[in-house]
Amino acid sequence: MEEKRQNTTTVDGVRAIEMRYRPIFDTDTKEPAFYQSSIRLNSAEMGVLLPERFMPVLESCDRCISVFKLALLQTIKAGEKFAERELDFGWISVFMPLWLLQRNYCISILNDFMSQIKADTSKICLEIPSVVVNEGNEHCIEAVKKLRKAGFHTMITGLDDSFSMFGLAELEPEFIMLDRRVTEGIGEDKRRDACIKSLISFIDDLDAYAVAAGVSSPDEADKLYDMNCPYYTVSENSGERGGSFMLERFVRRRTQE
Repeated sequence: MEEKRQNTTTVDGVRAIEMRYRPIFDTDTKEPAFYQSSIRLNSAEMGVLLPERFMPVLESCDRCISVFKLALLQTIKAGEKFAERELDFGWISVFMPLWLLQRNYCISILNDFMSQIKADTSKICLEIPSVVVNEGNEHCIEAVKKLRKAGFHTMITGLDDSFSMFGLAELEPEFIMLDRRVTEGIGEDKRRDACIKSLISFIDDLDAYAVAAGVSSPDEADKLYDMNCPYYTVSENSGERGGSFMLERFVRRRTQE
């Protein structure tokens, strides 16, 4: 009963959040290295809402903080269960609300919360939306750097081919997840492959790790390995293992099959 209470909350009529997870694979071993989370809101009035539906509303004010804290807490508990079942992973990611990232008190809120629940920051990777790359927001730039100093991992997500190279360098992220539009069609055109390889090399030069999102086949994963891209996620439509976000209990079962 205690766990059930911790996994529910009320935010503007939304009664609960539901966390799901999928692996981020190593291109060399093809085994899970990390896990990425996804949050859904359950509403009696509107049903299940995906992030693209509710985040723009939550991001408009400090309501996003309570949802973020609950997502962080549930993810930490999921990580503890993964560890109990001897799943080998580096970290699990959690979305970072842009509204909070832009506030001066972002770091203090996170540090206080992690201290309160006595959690290990090194097992959490905070997903930073790629919109901050081109904005040059000083608060965001400093916040991302301070998050790393506080022990969190950081990952820019959804990076497409229109980003600012200098903006990305300023943020100093540890991981950079490339949008599927960047790597789609890999292996079909030499010039496009050269561009993808150059981007991966640029990320490596920033002392960061590239993560290719939405790989659709083992052949694509092998080509990414040849391009020195260290990590990837699998497309949900590929039919490959680990493509879909799953509840933590199904992750534990699926991984140990």
